[in-house]
Amino acid sequence: MPKGDASLLKFAAGLYDMESRRVYFPGLNGLRFIAALAVIFTHVELMKKFLGHASHWIILDERIRVVPYQEIANRNLSWLSPVIANTGPLGVVFFFVLSGFLITYLLLREKDAVGHISIRKFYLRRILRIWPLYYLVLIIGFFILPHFDWFNVPVQRRLLEPVFWQSFLLCLFMLPNMAFAMFPAAPPNIGQIWSIGVEEQFYLIWPWLIRRAKSVVRSIIIFMVVFIALKMLILALDHYTDYRAFQIARKFFAMSRLESMALGALGAWVLFEKKEYWLKIAYHPLIQVLSYILIPFLIFFTPIIFQNVIHLVYSVIFLVIILNISTNPKTLINLDFRGFDFLGRISFGLYMYHIMVIVFVLHALKNTIGLNRDLSASENLLVYSASITLTILISTLSYYLFERKFIRVKSGLSVIVSGDEARKE
Repeated sequence: MPKGDASLLKFAAGLYDMESRRVYFPGLNGLRFIAALAVIFTHVELMKKFLGHASHWIILDERIRVVPYQEIANRNLSWLSPVIANTGPLGVVFFFVLSGFLITYLLLREKDAVGHISIRKFYLRRILRIWPLYYLVLIIGFFILPHFDWFNVPVQRRLLEPVFWQSFLLCLFMLPNMAFAMFPAAPPNIGQIWSIGVEEQFYLIWPWLIRRAKSVVRSIIIFMVVFIALKMLILALDHYTDYRAFQIARKFFAMSRLESMALGALGAWVLFEKKEYWLKIAYHPLIQVLSYILIPFLIFFTPIIFQNVIHLVYSVIFLVIILNISTNPKTLINLDFRGFDFLGRISFGLYMYHIMVIVFVLHALKNTIGLNRDLSASENLLVYSASITLTILISTLSYYLFERKFIRVKSGLSVIVSGDEARKE
């Protein structure tokens, strides 16, 4: 192996401090913020549509049987429409890949350091990081915001009313994605919580799989193949039957991107085992350039027939980007900056609060400056800047006044110290 490649692997190995059991991946907070920002952009346009304003939000479904670029050429879409339609979902897919990567890497390090994985401590750490903010937002969304006109989303509220308690109970028991599969509308102001259900269901499986696996890579691949086969079976059955159960199952499994998490886990295994061949490919400058170029290319030129599987391609692309940004000293893009680090640290809050902020901003501006149906460029700029700024402010307060109390307790249960706690020491 060439000397340069050896130095890359040494750098990757150096991310883990054997004596203090610390793991820190530089640049990941920057990626977290960019992914959260992508979700915010999509939801600004979605909420504009729900509240009666012209927007660039669309659904790429059966009605569009050609690639978005051709629809743009035919003037059926603006060039922004496929970007807006895809950036939010892609941000969520990125979070899934990153979650699979980080969780698996930390589990492998724990198993390597102490000879086993503490399932109890794993679940307590996940509970302390996710549940407090999740349940706070759940209570606010279901029981507080509906009493204020400036948080009203009439379309969603009307559809939710007949199934209010069924939806709430499913969300209460960490099944928001099942609620979204069963009912026609998400709860107003907190529609993004469906992805938290997907992550929690992944956590139910993953520590057991890594703990008991004799061959980690074989177990990950088998899991991914079986899950994809199950999704294909559900899609096929739904296509040939009219049973509502299959319709619900199709929606549920379409949202459950566990295969994206498994791909992230494969990347963690490659890094942990220092697989030179695969790391050299991922670190190659040409592969890095292709990864960034392919994202906009796929957004505009992916035919609708591939919409159900294209997330796998994006997952591989995101994994390459994660490995380079966080473990490659020769990465073409460096996101390890103090500002990005801070914004990534509060990214969970950005994700959980942003829709209610967007709705509030649209109502507030309509009642103060009188937003029309077609927003001008300056009005759009005001909506976006106010939504992003206010979301950052609220997320900052939430992190320091609420979330950090639970994070400190979580850190005391960590066998492997990671993230911001690892960097501080």
